[in-house]
Amino acid sequence: DEAWLRELIRDVAPQKAAEARPFRLAIIQLGTYDGTIYNARQVIDKIGHLCDYILFDSAWVGYEQFIPMMAETSPLLLELNENDPGIFVTQSVHKQQAGFSQTSQIHKKDNHIRGQSRFCPHKRLNNAFMLHASTSPFYPLFAALDVNAKIHEGESGRRLWAECVELGIEARKAIIANCHMIKPFIPPVVAGRPWQDHPTQAIASERRFFSFEPGAKWHGFEGYAREQYFVDPCKLLLTTPGIDAETGHYTDFGIPATILAHYLRENGIVPEKCDLNSILFLLTPAESAEKLMQLVAMLGQFEQHIEDDTPLADVLPTIYQKYPVRYRDYTIRQLCQEMHDLYVSFNVKDLQKAMFRQKSLPAVVMNPQDANQEYIRGNVELVRIRDAEGRIAAEGALPYPPGVLCVVPGEVWGGAVQRYFLALEEGINMLPGFSPELQGVYSEKDADGIKRLYGYVLK
Repeated sequence: DEAWLRELIRDVAPQKAAEARPFRLAIIQLGTYDGTIYNARQVIDKIGHLCDYILFDSAWVGYEQFIPMMAETSPLLLELNENDPGIFVTQSVHKQQAGFSQTSQIHKKDNHIRGQSRFCPHKRLNNAFMLHASTSPFYPLFAALDVNAKIHEGESGRRLWAECVELGIEARKAIIANCHMIKPFIPPVVAGRPWQDHPTQAIASERRFFSFEPGAKWHGFEGYAREQYFVDPCKLLLTTPGIDAETGHYTDFGIPATILAHYLRENGIVPEKCDLNSILFLLTPAESAEKLMQLVAMLGQFEQHIEDDTPLADVLPTIYQKYPVRYRDYTIRQLCQEMHDLYVSFNVKDLQKAMFRQKSLPAVVMNPQDANQEYIRGNVELVRIRDAEGRIAAEGALPYPPGVLCVVPGEVWGGAVQRYFLALEEGINMLPGFSPELQGVYSEKDADGIKRLYGYVLK
C-alpha cells in the first residue's frame, strides 16, 4: 500500500516522503529457500513507480525464465517502459544451475530508463563491483558462468527445466500414492479434483496447480493477495505430521522432520534442509526418475517403521550407537513423540512465526555496523541467553531451523527470539544427536555437564 509505505518513510527520512520516487532501490526476495515465489509483474505494477530501481534477489531460483508457467516471476522477461524502475537480478548459479560453489551473477536491465538522471551507468556499477571483488579472482567461477549460459542456450534451457518440472510432478504423485503421513506441499484439490488426478502436462503448464490461494487451509499463510505467490515446482517440499493444516494447532502425535532427515541420510539420501515439520529437496535437470523413486521408496519405508514402532537401534543406528545409554530400548515412535511434545511445550511453531512479525521484532537501538565495530574492538561480554534479556546483541544469531537471522547486531535480546533459543537449549540437552546448527550463539558445557547457550552482548 503506497500510503502505508510513505508513512514508514516519514518516520526515517521525512524529506523523502513526498517525493515521486522516494526509494532509490527496493530489494525483493524473488524466491525463498523453501520455494515460495513472488510474482515480479505484480511487484513492479504495485511499487515500481515509487522506485528508481528494484533488485530482485533470485538466489534460490534463476531458472524462472526457462519455465513458461513462471514467466511472470522473471523480471528479465517483463516488458518495461520509461516509467518503470530499472531492474537488477542476482542469481546464485551454484544452487540449482550449473556452477561451482560461490558461482553467482548480477543481471542489469535498465535500457528503458537510459538518459534519465536515475540511470546507473555501466562504469559506476563496474566500479562498485571491483571495489568489493577480489584482486585474485578464481577464474573457474567465471568459466562456470559461461558453461551455464551455454548449457541453457536456445531451446536447451527450456527443455532441461521442462523435464525437471515433470519429474518433480511425477515424484509428488508417487509420494501421494505411496505415503499417507508425509505429504507434498501443494494444493490438495484444484478445480474440484485431487491435484494428483490432473495430467502431468497440465500441471506443468499452469501456475494454478502451485498457487497460494488467499485463505486456503492447506498452506495457512495470512495476508496473501491473489496471484501474489506460488510454490516453486523445482523445490520438493514435504510436510510431516504434527500440525493440523486445517486449524494450525498441534496434533497429539507428530514426526519432527529432523528425524526423517537423519533416517534418509542413514540410507544415502541427503535432503537439502529440514524445519520443524517440513523437509526440502532441490530439483535440478540432473535428477532422474530412478533417484526420485528411490526417495519415494525410502519415505514409504520410514512410514512403515513408524507404524511398526521399530526399535530406534534399527532405524537410526548411528544416533543410537553414539548415545546408547540415552536411547536404550527406545522405539522410533517414542523418539518422535518426545521431540514433538517438546515442540508443543514451548509452542515452537508460534515462536517461529512471532520472530518474523513486525509487531514482535526485537527493538533496534543501534546501527548494526556500529554494534559490529564494538564486537571487533572487544567491548562485549559472553552471557547466557537465559540472562540476555534487555541486552544489546553484538553478533547476529542464526539457528537452523529456520536458517534466518533472528536477532542482528544492535537489536535487543528478549521476547520470542530469546524464548526460541531457550527451547533449542532444552532440546540440545534432552535429545542429544539432534542439535540444530547455530551461528552467533554458542553451546558450551557447564560444570554440571549441561549444555548452555551463550551469546555476545555489548558491555
